[in-house]
Amino acid sequence: MRKFNVGWGITSFCNMNCKFCYSKETRQNTKDITINDWLNFVDQNHEYIDSINYGTGENVLCDDFFEFIYYVRKNYPNITQSLTTNGYIYEKVKNNPKFYDIYKASIDEIDVSLDFAIPEKHNYFRGQPKAYEWAINTLSMLKNDNKKATIVFVGFEETMTKENIDGLFAIAKKYDALVRLNIYRPVSEKEEINKKFISSYNTIIETIEYIYKNYKVIALSDSLFGNIYTKGLEIKENTGIDSIRILPDGSICPSTYLITENYRKDYNIKQENILSKIKFDDFIDAPIPEKCKNCEIENQCKGGVYDRRILWYGTLEERDPYCPFDNNDDINKEQFKILKKERVSVHDGYLPTMFFKN
Repeated sequence: MRKFNVGWGITSFCNMNCKFCYSKETRQNTKDITINDWLNFVDQNHEYIDSINYGTGENVLCDDFFEFIYYVRKNYPNITQSLTTNGYIYEKVKNNPKFYDIYKASIDEIDVSLDFAIPEKHNYFRGQPKAYEWAINTLSMLKNDNKKATIVFVGFEETMTKENIDGLFAIAKKYDALVRLNIYRPVSEKEEINKKFISSYNTIIETIEYIYKNYKVIALSDSLFGNIYTKGLEIKENTGIDSIRILPDGSICPSTYLITENYRKDYNIKQENILSKIKFDDFIDAPIPEKCKNCEIENQCKGGVYDRRILWYGTLEERDPYCPFDNNDDINKEQFKILKKERVSVHDGYLPTMFFKN
């Protein structure tokens, strides 16, 4: 039986105004479904769910979120539950013993979004004057509660400076957290936003290699960069295969980043026993691009990350835009010694992402 790693945004509401937000335009045009729909879905499909990460919007703004995660933990304890938060969960639970107890009992790990180590920069970027404070308070709470914590940041030119990288790792060390890098994707309908945040190939390579030399690489869950730096491990692409995304209106999409109307039309959690029927054929049977023929890692990389190929070129016939051969480079890189011995996080294999630690 195929089990899914599910990313789920149960609410379209958010208390920040991030400059880069990949879901704002979609969330503003969708209507949230209700907790009864969530409950019916998990009751019908729990056998097909390995993990759920709650992200997209700020889920803790919705009181029903706490009722739901407690229901899942009580009735389906084998489902791992995690949360990606901008840090507001601390504000939500600090004066509410009921919500605090539910969070402690029901959530296995939390990713805290923190893009800049300098408070003023992070607050400005997130459009919220308390963004940094909330993130730090949540990291402190997670350390006190002995919860698995990760600092996750969006990778673009300004966040991938050596000074900011060092600053984020210093915070992670203080609060016993991992560090996770998500490379920005051009998901906005506004071209000026995409141009501002798309990173150059050289910046990404320099960042990954700088982190490897100064910190520790745990997992490279990215079918391009993972296979370049760990030849032989065969880092697989799971987008639309074992990994799916649920939007606040119940739509099921193949990826966190592939959420436009054409990806929302076929599947919804209101459909009966949907996870036993769902199949994103384009991803399961994705072709290896012709340009990849005879590449040393052709059968491992298979053209690179699916969502990047679609967002850049609109097709899986093209290879990853960060392929070294398209950037006047080659794949003969120093091979990393990866510390990973088991699955690092629910995001490991769910998203094309990268994990590091001090």
